[in-house]
Amino acid sequence: MQKGLKNVAFVFGGMSSENEISVLTGVMAANVADREKFVPYPVYLSQSGKMYTGKALFDVANFRKGIEQSAQEALLQGGRLYAVKGKKLREIARIDCGVNCCHGINGEDGLVASLFALNRIPNASPDPAGSAVFMDKCLTKMFAKALGVKSAPWFRIGEAEYAKRSAMAIRCIEERIGYPVIVKPARQGSSIGVLVAENREELVRAVQSAFAYDTVAIAEKYLRGSREINCAAYKKGGEIVLSECEEPLTAHKILTFRDKYLSGGKEGARNFPADIPAHCAERVKGYTKLLYRRLGLRGVVRADFLLCGEEVYFNEMNTVPGSLAWYLFSESLAGFSHMLGELIEQGIADARAGEGKKLLKNCGVLDAVPAKGGKRGR
Repeated sequence: MQKGLKNVAFVFGGMSSENEISVLTGVMAANVADREKFVPYPVYLSQSGKMYTGKALFDVANFRKGIEQSAQEALLQGGRLYAVKGKKLREIARIDCGVNCCHGINGEDGLVASLFALNRIPNASPDPAGSAVFMDKCLTKMFAKALGVKSAPWFRIGEAEYAKRSAMAIRCIEERIGYPVIVKPARQGSSIGVLVAENREELVRAVQSAFAYDTVAIAEKYLRGSREINCAAYKKGGEIVLSECEEPLTAHKILTFRDKYLSGGKEGARNFPADIPAHCAERVKGYTKLLYRRLGLRGVVRADFLLCGEEVYFNEMNTVPGSLAWYLFSESLAGFSHMLGELIEQGIADARAGEGKKLLKNCGVLDAVPAKGGKRGR
């Protein structure tokens, strides 16, 4: 590492259906990091669970032919990044900060945040608690309700319970929510496994589809005619920065995977800023800031809402938004680079603030346990 530069690990990929989307986010972030301040180390988590690093990871094209052939197997241990060759480890760098670019389960849900925490690596992204809460759509709804943030009516469906009492679950959804209803896997993103049901036959099919991706599904009232409105936030210098509201556009009942990632644009068709009443925009921003602050988030997140008439409903929170939502804060990659720097510095500052807290050691509990043979240890 050059003197004065900070080593930053950009972790992306993951054992998730959103692995390829995460590759786009991670590679982009690693490439735009300011080389006058940081040394970026791309770290790829494959769907098999192996970790890789190396210069090949800076090029998305290398992933099309299998990155395992051109990258080094890697390991994070004790705050250091190592290359693995057989039974030998070669230290590559001591990591000064980590950026989580993993979308979906086994990454966005707190696992990568926990990896950083166990290695005592400062984290420029949300911590394990916030990541876990907002990855689970049911927990998200409960947390929002506790803060007085309105959501559409919803119902949790566990796969094991559904297998025993499917008819009762279907009746509960019909009676408590009514048609149309939207069904989602509780811990997936990017519209994967999401269907809208207009009748019982479609509802049964939608629940079964959700269970193909998760052991928990969530059914929500489909607000016909509603508009999706997004707002992003991040922390800089201890203060929360909010983006303007965005309205993604779609010709379908819901914003689909194709709308989000295969439409040809960096963020698909959208209105930005969203053409909505000023008081609705302020409510969206206010809810976003409230959710961010009360769960003590860090890094950049994107809150998604539904606007039905002039009623604002909270939908979900993305703690690792696609391409880290740079386009909601800047019109250029230079702006994205600057924002990344602010995220990294905030992560390092937060880690320093937590240093020096008491850690009890050798409290005498083990000394009080009888040794083998009935004797007490001293």
